[in-house]
Parts: sequence; structure tokens; C-alpha cells
Amino acid sequence: MAVLTCYLCEQPVVTEVPGDGHIFCCHGCRELWRLMGDEEIKELKSRPGVNWENLRESITTPTPVLPLNADPKTVTIDIDGMWCASCSILVEQVLTRMPGVLGAQIDFATSTAQVAMDASTTSSHELEQAIIKLGYDAKERETSDEELEFDRDLVLLRRFGISVVLTIFVMMFSVPVWSGYLPQFPPTLRESLEYGLWALATPTVFFSGWPFLRGAWSSLRHGVPTMDLLISIGSLSAYGYSIYTIFSGGKYLYFDTATMFITFLLLSRNLEVGTRNRAAGVVRMLSRLSVKSAWVLRDGQEIQTDISQVHVDDQIVVRPGEKVPVDGTVIEGHSAINEAFLTGEAVPVDKKVGDIVYAGTVNSTGRLVIKALRVADDTILAQTSRFVKAAQGAQGQWRKLADRVLRIFVPSVLVFGLLTFVYWDLVAKAGTAPALLNMIAVFVIACPCALSVATPLAVLAGAQRLGGYGMLLRSDDALERASDVDTVIMDKTGTLTTGQMTLTEFWPMNPEIMQLVGSLELASEHPIAAAVIKYMEQQHITYLPIEQFTEEPGWGIKGQVAGHDVHIGQLDGTEDLSSEMKEKLNEWQEEGRTIAKVVVDEAIQALFSVEDQPRAHAKEAVSSLAHQGIQVIMATGDSEEAARVMAQKLGITRYYARQKPIDKATLVEELESQGHHVAFVGDGINDAPALVKAHLGIAMGTGSDIAIEAGHLTLTRPNLMSLVDTLTTSKQVTRIIKQNLLWALFYNALALPAAALGYTGPFIAAVAMLLSSAFVLANSLRILGFSPKRYILGTSVALGVGTSLALIAWLGL
Repeated sequence: MAVLTCYLCEQPVVTEVPGDGHIFCCHGCRELWRLMGDEEIKELKSRPGVNWENLRESITTPTPVLPLNADPKTVTIDIDGMWCASCSILVEQVLTRMPGVLGAQIDFATSTAQVAMDASTTSSHELEQAIIKLGYDAKERETSDEELEFDRDLVLLRRFGISVVLTIFVMMFSVPVWSGYLPQFPPTLRESLEYGLWALATPTVFFSGWPFLRGAWSSLRHGVPTMDLLISIGSLSAYGYSIYTIFSGGKYLYFDTATMFITFLLLSRNLEVGTRNRAAGVVRMLSRLSVKSAWVLRDGQEIQTDISQVHVDDQIVVRPGEKVPVDGTVIEGHSAINEAFLTGEAVPVDKKVGDIVYAGTVNSTGRLVIKALRVADDTILAQTSRFVKAAQGAQGQWRKLADRVLRIFVPSVLVFGLLTFVYWDLVAKAGTAPALLNMIAVFVIACPCALSVATPLAVLAGAQRLGGYGMLLRSDDALERASDVDTVIMDKTGTLTTGQMTLTEFWPMNPEIMQLVGSLELASEHPIAAAVIKYMEQQHITYLPIEQFTEEPGWGIKGQVAGHDVHIGQLDGTEDLSSEMKEKLNEWQEEGRTIAKVVVDEAIQALFSVEDQPRAHAKEAVSSLAHQGIQVIMATGDSEEAARVMAQKLGITRYYARQKPIDKATLVEELESQGHHVAFVGDGINDAPALVKAHLGIAMGTGSDIAIEAGHLTLTRPNLMSLVDTLTTSKQVTRIIKQNLLWALFYNALALPAAALGYTGPFIAAVAMLLSSAFVLANSLRILGFSPKRYILGTSVALGVGTSLALIAWLGL
């Protein structure tokens, strides 16, 4: 069957929005198409898929000019009614074209707009009106994100509390209705009871149930059926029919059904909010770690500067007890840094000149001066927060499946409920009241709460669990990718080993050659270079000026020093060596050392060897991965002998030596062409091609910026067991998502026919829906270590007491 798709975003169309001969999924897509023009759209369609970030860049916007008397201000506006990515782009483009707006950024996942404006030219009210004219609701946010979330949660809890109290009274006063004694009451008493129940039910339905009614109105206005529409139809049907019964002199009232329905649904919503808050704690923690200002050294003076005004290469002073404001390199001082949020390790790490420190970590003891490497949104802290938030709304394959099911499910249930009413009222001749109750039961029991939260809760819990392992998300689909991995390729130096090389021997000990080597290595950032520099300092070698320098990833370095052409790199086996040099080379190769040659003016003048030690838990990690059935491969640019010795130490049976960057990427490509899902773990510039090529790229946090940028995940803790835990957790997340989706579909497959056939009333349906949602919530929380068994006994006792009391009340005892 053909599926009608939107002309702009190519998403399935639920409700057609026509425009100039085309069909769109929403008015946002239609207005954006009119804004861009057909030619740009056709050019966009020629590309493989719609890239919304490229689309943003393809739309030209006027460059704002800030007058001298400007009053710059940033406001956050909450937007309701955005249905797809094009809606956010439409709002962004309209706002940026307004007079006085300096820039706008729309977050579709959180439905918010951050607008930088000139308050002397425009106002937040004008911004709100511009958004409202597009067909959305908009209101300026006057408090912080955390305060706003707390206020929203508190309001929802307050609505639930009022609903519980009023529902208890409604249930108490509804006993004569259940027992059938209502018609026997004196008219005055009967009217008092009926109007009293009406008065108690009204705040429950319209105040406590307002979130559902508001959602239903928005659903009707935009022509997109949602679960709020089902809830509202169910509660208002019971409420409205009860009012009709009062004036028509009927026998039964259903105010208790409407109030119980709202109460149980609010309980479910509060449980969902509590679960999300627990799972999203890592995001709030990360936002609290960021700082607002930094002490910047300018002309020898420490000046407190807003963090947005700090730039790369600025020198920043961090005093004891302060948080590090940016990622940077220590250029002065020595201190212990608490990196618990980054690595999970509570013990502070000693930092000295040359070491890297990260934004959000805490300086424990000494004064430090750091040189900024990454600032503002480029810090590891900011990137982590951004990608964790993105993971909450990431459209992985399971999330997409759930969304596709929901698009069909909600309108199908709406039709199914109406058919249920028609059948019981017109075909079975059961009467309006039973038909209405069965219809309400269908709407209640089919409420897709469990289906809608099945994926996002599990993903969010997984993201928090990975943070505890020191693994930071850098890609929205990293969890999904990690769950498929069956082969892990690891770089040697800096990944399987500590990367802290030691120069063990330099032969022959020629001071002039050593001076050339030390001078050239001074310009390199490779771990071998650090070992050479340390050795040369111990030998009291002075340095010469460098005239040229080139680094060849995977091979070595070359340049000009004091008029000499100097090459330092690996041996390739074709060198013409003296007998003494060959003897020394064979000796080192048997010991598995990493060996480099020194070529001066096209003649080999020296050899030197370096050694590296395996990471503490590297062998345990390799063994654990193999035990899980994951193939472990080592790919290194080092010599065959050095690779063989290290592989034997770690228990790796398959390894590749003398691998250049392209060779590593080709190896990844070959394995994936054989049907494997490959994870590559590396830390250097030479690993970047393989990190990008791999199904899952994992960069060591101590590695180069290029490697970190290329990976889907960043491992900040120097413990490779975190890699094992990450792959295990990712598989658990995928397994739980499958369980949640299967449960939700299985539940609805049984519950819908039961409700339509009259086996469950609205009350039982609400309880069933609540238990279904509770199952999904508890199952997702297992990722965080939650054990449902702890609560089964207490819940059983509470349910037993409640059932006993209800039975006593029913029997009139």
C-alpha cells in the first residue's frame, strides 16, 4: 500500500496540508517551502536524504547589525505545537528576519527557542506574537530550565493530589449508585447526592485533567490524533453522560469512572516524570558543573571575565577549590584535580605542566595557570551534555518503529472505540450506558503510554549508566551502534598501552645526532616524541632551531634542523645497515621493542628503541570481550616483533603490524564487508580514518582532538573494562527496548478485544493501563540497577489491604 509522504521532509502524512499543488505533513513544512522556493527544494531533493543542518545553512538570513545604543538580551521561549524538524526551522527563519533579532536557535527536542535580541528595538512579547501567528503557542520562560522543570513537576503532582482527595470522596458517595439504592432515596437527598458528586467531579476532570484536555485541543486544532484525545473523550463522555442522567432521571451515574480514570492516568504521568528525572540526573549534573566566569590573565593582571568572552589560547588562572572553566593545558603550577564526573574515580589526579585539564573538574590544592584549548560549547563537558540531551530524542530504529506504530495506533483506537459504541448501542441493543462504558474502557485500556515511553526511557537510562563508566556520548545513535558490535579493533600505543613511552636505548651515543633528533622531536606531540625529549633532557642536550617540520601519521616525522634534512621513523626492512647496527636491531627486535631509525641527509646515522607498558586492565578486558564472543584484533603502526610481543602479553591472537592510517580504515572496511559490526578504539591522529569508517568509533579521552572528534564515544577513564561494560550495557538497553515494545504490543492485542467485548469496565481498564506503564518504567530502570523484586512484597500487601477494604465496602459490612 502506498504511503503519502510530505513534499518537504518526506515523513508519512497523517493529516494532509495542501499547498500550491503539493501535500505537506504540517503547516510548518508548507510555510518553509514557501519561504525557500521550489528551486531550492528540488536541489535539496537531489541529495541523499534531507539534512536539516545543511538545510539551515542553505537558507540565507540577513546579517544583524548591532547599533551603539543597543540593549542586548537573551530570552528563552517555550513553544507548543511543533510537529517535525521543519517547524523548528520555520520558526528560526521567521525570528531571525525580525528587526532587532541578533540570532535565534530552536531546539525541536525540547520545544524551546533561544533568541538573542536588541531589547531597545524589539521585545519578547513581539517574538511571542510572531510565533503565535505561525500557528504555535509561545510563552517566554522567566526561570531556569531546572526551576521550570521543578515547577512543572510540582504542578502535575498538585493536580494528582487534588484528584486523589476528590476521587476518594466521589467513590465514597457513589456507594448508593453501585448498590442500586439511588432511585429509592427521597428526591431531596437524591438531588443533593447527584449534585454533590457533580461538584466533586468537576475540578477533577477540568483542573486535574487539564493537561489531557489541553493536549486534546491541540490535537484537534492540528488534525493529529494523540493519546490525550483518547483520554479526553473517555473522561468527558463519562462526565457528560452523568450530567445527562441527572436531568433525565436515570438510574446510574459515572462520575466515579471519570474521576478514577483521571486519577490513575495522573499517577502514571507522575511515575513517568519521576523516572525521567532519575534517568536525566546526569544532564542536570553536567549543567551544574559549568561555570559562568573565569579569571583570565591579561597584561599580567587577573581579570574576571564572562565565560562567553574566553577564547582559545587565553591564559586562565584556577585557584584551589574552583572549577576549571575550560579544557586546557597546564602551563604553570602543580595541583590535584578531582575528575570524578569525567572518569568516575573519586581520587584526585595530579596535574603538572603539560597535562590536560577539563572543564567542570575541581582544582583541589594548588594554583594553576592553563592555556585554553577548547572553550564554550566545544569543551568535553558541553559536548557531553549536548549529546546526552540529543540521545533522549534520538530517532534510532526502535524509536522510529514505536513512532510509526503510534501514528497508526491512536487513530485506529479512536475508530475502534466508536465502532464499539455503535455495536453495543445499535446492534446488541444493550443501551447507551453500557455502550458508552465499553467505549470508554477501549479508550482507557489502549492508552499508549507504555508504547510511547518504551524507547526514550531505556536510552536515557543507558546514557546515564555509560556516564558512570566514564564513557561519554558523542553521537545520537552510539548506544544503538554499540549493541551490534561483534568485532573490536584496538590501536596499541595509547589504547592497549599507557602511551607513556620510555626511551630505553639510543645507539650510537653521538651528541650531534642526538641534538638533531631532540630538536625535531620537540615539535611533535606523539608519545614517542615525549619519551625522546625526556631522555634528551636527562642527557643535557641543547636544542637547535627548526627550519621545516612535517608529521606523517603512521610513519614518523621529518624536517630541516641546522641545515640538515632529518627523518625519524619506522624501519621498513629495505635499509642498508652496518653489521653492528644489524646486530643491535636484531637484539632489540627479539625483546619486542619499538624501534625507530634516524636518517640525516639521506643516511641512517642512529637507531633508538622505546618501550610502553600495557594498561592495568587491558588483558582482563580482552579476555572479557572474547568470553562474550566478541573478536578482538590489534592494529598498530609498530613493527611486527613489537606487535607480536604485546599481543602475546594481552592474549590477542589476531594482530596487524605496520598499519598506516589508511590501512587501518581498509581493515575496518574489509571486516564490515564480511558482515561484521566493527568497533574501533584509538587515540591518535592516525586512528581518525578508522574511527570514522567503523560502525562504532571509540576515542580515548587522553588522545588527540581529531580522534575524539571522529569517535561516536569517548572513553575518559584509563580502564579498558569500561569498554566491556559499555558494550554489555548497550546490549542490555537494546534488549530492554525490545521487551518494552513487545510487552506494549502484546498487552494491547489482548486488552483491546477484552474491553470491546465488555469484560473490563473503565475502572479495570485504568488499572490495567497503569500496570502496563509501570512494567515498562520498572523494566527500563533495571538498567540503573533498580530491582522490582524489592517492591513486590510491599505492593502486594498494599493491594491486598485495598482489595479487602473494597470487598468489605461492596458487601456492606
